Amino acid sequence: MSSDINDLRVIKTKRGLREAFIRLLLEKGYDAISIQDIATEAEAARVTFYRHYKNKEELLIDCIDVTYEKHARLIGQASNQDFRQGYSPMLAVYKQLMEDGKIFRVLSNSHAGQLLTKRLIQLFAERIQVQIEERFPKEQLLAPVEIIAYHIASAQIGLVNWWIENEQPYSPEYMAQFSVWLSLAGGARGFGLEGLSIAPPTMPENYNVRIIE
Repeated sequence: MSSDINDLRVIKTKRGLREAFIRLLLEKGYDAISIQDIATEAEAARVTFYRHYKNKEELLIDCIDVTYEKHARLIGQASNQDFRQGYSPMLAVYKQLMEDGKIFRVLSNSHAGQLLTKRLIQLFAERIQVQIEERFPKEQLLAPVEIIAYHIASAQIGLVNWWIENEQPYSPEYMAQFSVWLSLAGGARGFGLEGLSIAPPTMPENYNVRIIE
């Protein structure tokens, strides 16, 4: 019983530190936040912070991991046919970013930007690799699975960055459909599916030629 209570206390304490950290991100920006700021905002002692995290970078990674895990299961719930019909597990991610875009933008423009991108690519690549291995026989692949997975993950996160930095010009639904279409259409040869035909999503009504800066 005492072990369960301690586990619940740890979960509650870490959740409090994460929530305090997010509030401070929006208020001060990542680079200006100190460990003492986080402890004070969470109404915890400084030593409590160090009991769970080595530094604020480790706390940031925990925030990323917790948020990612909320959506990771969706990637495994779709069949190959679902993907061919335009289903994208990225929809939940884009919808979340529609709400939390400011947080993502604040982090991207700070010293944590590289850490954020690297961690997200790592998480996406690991999950994508598992999905490829479950869906395609190894002998069918025309390239090492880890390279295919990393390529797709990098493209997905790059597209997310572009969408956020350009103030979300297209809907989450379109971006999610486009991202999965681009990944499958571009990766078909690597999957050994040269004859695979995937229709692109319908162009959004608000489309106009945008100059890439």
